[in-house]
Amino acid sequence: MGRQHGKRVAAFAVCLTLLLSSGCSKAKEEDKGADITPAKTGTQESARDDGAKTLKQASVPQFIPNGIRSVSLTKGGEEILCISRVPADYKMQFDYWEILNPYDENVTMNTEVMFEMFKELCGLTFDTPAEVEEGVDTGIADSDMGYRVEYVDTLEDTVAQNTDDADTWAEVILGEEDGHGGRYAAVAGRPEQVYVLSDAVLEMIFGREPFDYILKIPALVSAETIKGLEITAEGREYTVEVDAAAGSYKFGRKEVGKKEFAALYQLISGVGLAAEIDGDGSAGKEEPYLTVVFRRNMEGAPDVSVSYRAYDDEFDSVAVDGAERFLVRREDVESVIKGIEEAF
Repeated sequence: MGRQHGKRVAAFAVCLTLLLSSGCSKAKEEDKGADITPAKTGTQESARDDGAKTLKQASVPQFIPNGIRSVSLTKGGEEILCISRVPADYKMQFDYWEILNPYDENVTMNTEVMFEMFKELCGLTFDTPAEVEEGVDTGIADSDMGYRVEYVDTLEDTVAQNTDDADTWAEVILGEEDGHGGRYAAVAGRPEQVYVLSDAVLEMIFGREPFDYILKIPALVSAETIKGLEITAEGREYTVEVDAAAGSYKFGRKEVGKKEFAALYQLISGVGLAAEIDGDGSAGKEEPYLTVVFRRNMEGAPDVSVSYRAYDDEFDSVAVDGAERFLVRREDVESVIKGIEEAF
């Protein structure tokens, strides 16, 4: 528990630093820890037109973590998780990753946890078909569980990191447990070819909650993409104007230095998520008592609104662009309001 907490704190601190760093769209993506030993790629069959992309279907899925571009997990016939790489000029490279289900683009991925899952997926190999005794029901025909991966068809890490889009897809159908620590599986399009995959690895992949994959901050907005903030705190309105190129920062009419702006920006961005809301959230309760609107300076970069309102005696709910999913500690929000008042 201590180690995991330390990792979360470290990742959180790094993200707050990145909020204020320059060159967000050209930052180097540091996924070197995701390398695995290359092996021979499988043959490809069929093709699928995915909008502007035409992807090949893999008969024998093989990929490396840095080659993955999207992952979808299905259980009980429902998609329970969808992670996809969605680049944009206004994002930092690690922020290209989004959880499209069950969240949206405003939730920030914890890429360390994500790449742990990617490595687990890469460890599920399809080298040798299983010998299934006659009469054994593998569960593949009636399966409601599986995963889909879109990836770059290479086992060379440098090639994968320098290729933007996936060119290959594979879907794996998961059946019943085999009674020996494995689970029957087949690749979509070839249901007659049965494999046995490690059930322990599959339990790790499917056992995480979506909340485990995200950084515990409401929204990650790079300061380099900001032209100003509009703040409403306990009925009082505040404005922040930013011209980073000119080195100009204003709190209302007051000129401040970059250091003062950075301190306030980190404070506003540093409220930590405590938990997901269980149920219908705080619908019907009082109006937000703190709202921060991040106004962007780049074409195509959407403004982001973050607001907080009372949930119970200990927690507030936080809504990002109207989507209310998470709880934060009341004392953290009160510290932000106090810091805003002192800065102005």
